[in-house]
Amino acid sequence: MITDKSNILCILNILRDYSDESHILNAREINEKLKALYGKDADRRTIYGCIEALISLGYDISTFEENRSGFFLRERDFDPADVRLLIDAVSGFEYISRKQTDELVKKLQNMLPVHERKRYGPSNILRTDKKSPNSEVFLNIELLDQAINEKKKVSFMYMDYDYEKKLVPRRSEPYIASPYAMIAESEHYYLVMIKDGHTDPSFYRIDMMKDITILDEDISISKKDADLDSVKKVVYAHAGRPEQIRLRCDRSALRYCLERFGFDIIIIPSKDKNTFEAVFNAPPEGIVYWALQQLEHVEVLAPLSLRQRVIDAVKNNKYN
Repeated sequence: MITDKSNILCILNILRDYSDESHILNAREINEKLKALYGKDADRRTIYGCIEALISLGYDISTFEENRSGFFLRERDFDPADVRLLIDAVSGFEYISRKQTDELVKKLQNMLPVHERKRYGPSNILRTDKKSPNSEVFLNIELLDQAINEKKKVSFMYMDYDYEKKLVPRRSEPYIASPYAMIAESEHYYLVMIKDGHTDPSFYRIDMMKDITILDEDISISKKDADLDSVKKVVYAHAGRPEQIRLRCDRSALRYCLERFGFDIIIIPSKDKNTFEAVFNAPPEGIVYWALQQLEHVEVLAPLSLRQRVIDAVKNNKYN
């Protein structure tokens, strides 16, 4: 049963859900909402007292003295633009299942007044057919976060699609690994880890993991000794030992280089400023795929082994 002691919380909820600068509520309207939503009846003095208490607690509420109409909650934790951005981000994350996306969007909508929620619904460009069928993603994140904080190994089954478009285990035995971090890279969410028997970091997609178990066994290599700096300029989640990469690029590719490899890379413009060289350290594996994407505007200069791999890929493709 809702008692009079809960009046202040009920009024706060009403202001959150039904008020803003364009929807100002007077005491009578607040009381009508109290009756309809909570079965309560409060006089003006009670309503004014609750609002004064909320203001003293730090809630930014516009009052009759200021706006000459009534009351509304002026500031919220998230404004409509914040919620729009978060809804679009959640909607675009392929590693979140359709059901979990809907649940998150609803929670985000509830941060807005009722009359704003439909306006800030799921993005119209949402590709629902690209959503992960794995409903364990949130549980995976929770377990992996715990394992990382406790510096414990994990075991998990790693999945892949079969020709029936279903997720099936890649192998019969579980993977055992030391987890270090979770990162978003190339539109997916990855666990940065070192598999048992290995020394270099590798990336495994969290939405492809199932049956994660935290083991009662400490990670095999401490985070300090795991050479995790090598993942800072990883491309397409391909790890490995960093090497010095040197690229010759058209001026039009400058933005893509900076966004892909960071603003700390060395940029050497040509005399006419139409081209530039980019120099940085990164694992070369993913550079091959990136350079092929930018083939018209980017030339790999070094290392020579990486340059040759790009040349071979250009020569030996399905169109030849």
